[in-house]
Formats: sequence, structure tokens, C-alpha cells
Amino acid sequence: MSSNIDGVKVESPLHYFHKLSSHSSRSGQAQDDGLFNAEAEFGLVLKELPAQSHLNLRGNPDNKLFCSAVAEVTAVPLPTDPGQYHTNGETSIYWLGPNEWLLVSQLDAANLEASLRESLPGHIAVVDVSGGQTLVNLRGIRIALDTVLKKSSVYDFAAWADAPSGSGRCVQTTFASASALFSNKPDGSYDLVIRRSFADYVAQWLLDAGREFGCRIEG
Repeated sequence: MSSNIDGVKVESPLHYFHKLSSHSSRSGQAQDDGLFNAEAEFGLVLKELPAQSHLNLRGNPDNKLFCSAVAEVTAVPLPTDPGQYHTNGETSIYWLGPNEWLLVSQLDAANLEASLRESLPGHIAVVDVSGGQTLVNLRGIRIALDTVLKKSSVYDFAAWADAPSGSGRCVQTTFASASALFSNKPDGSYDLVIRRSFADYVAQWLLDAGREFGCRIEG
């Protein structure tokens, strides 16, 4: 996936993997009709989402003014329970630690950072990490998802309840020999925030790990 910013072409970390798969489709035809298609042999689909703003946020969750200011700027309530995320429209906030969150949004990173710095009280930190990360969605048939997740991590994702609309579970954990921030979605899929330096490895690993079900990468 690519975009043009001030006349400069910006490529996403996985742009050269888009449309690749673990094996050829039975029809032998290139598939350009979206995330899901008639080729049922692809039991897993990894889709890299459009470029987004990623901001690392630190502050005091016990400060009610801090929490309310985050909600006012982002229109998303700040998750204060461990392992939770909240989302509203095109903006999500993931709990990373007792005083740390990841904010992912389609809003402009510079404007969002400036608004947070202007509005948040107390000792806070806002760092733009957009260039170092990418967000991908992993979905597919249940047995394929369960098998690949068990291959990839020691974390028990099966213990998570289904995600309701507007919130869900998240965890930073191992992904094969790398790491990722996992979150469950209401449709049964998973979002993964991965570091740019791990993107190539994660894509190749998934193509191999999902080969028995058929794995395809979209962008």
C-alpha cells in the first residue's frame, strides 16, 4: 500500500507482499477483488490496513482530568483496566501498562499530538511512533486461526471472550520469534500491531505457518 505525502511516495512496510499467497489459486488467476474472494482454499487472510497515526501516550490514570482530556480529544474513553482497548470510529486506544497506552487513529498524527499536548494536564508524554509500526488484520476459518495462533505464541487467546462493539482484549506478547500487540475484534478476527523491522519476517512466517490452510496477504 502506498500514498503520496508532499509529492513523496510512501510505501507501507508490507507493500511488496500484497497479493502474495502460500500457494497459487486453483483458477490460476490473479485475485484483485478485495479481502475475501471465491477462492475458498485460502483459510487465512492477512490484510495490512491503510497508514495510520500511532502515538505512544503516558500519563496518570488516577488523574480524572487526564482521563477526561484524552476522551475529549480522541472521542475514545481511556482504558484503565489491564489488557483492554477501547475504540470509536477510526480511533482506538490500547492499554500497554499502568500508565502507558497506544493510540491508533486515521487522524493526522501531528495535529493529534499537538491537541493532546495542549489539553493533557500533569506529567505526560506523547511520542509519534507511526513510522516504526504497521497494523494488520488476521482473519479466516476458526480452525486455521486457532492453529496459527497456537503456533505463533504461548499466550492463550482461546481464553478471551468475544469482543463487544467498541472494546475488547489486547496483549503484548510473542509472535513466533518476534513480538506484536494483539487485539480481538467483534467479527472474530485479530488486529496485530507489529514493528516495521519485524514486518518482513512476520509476513513470511505467516505464509509458511498457514500453508496447510492456505494463507494470502492483502493490502
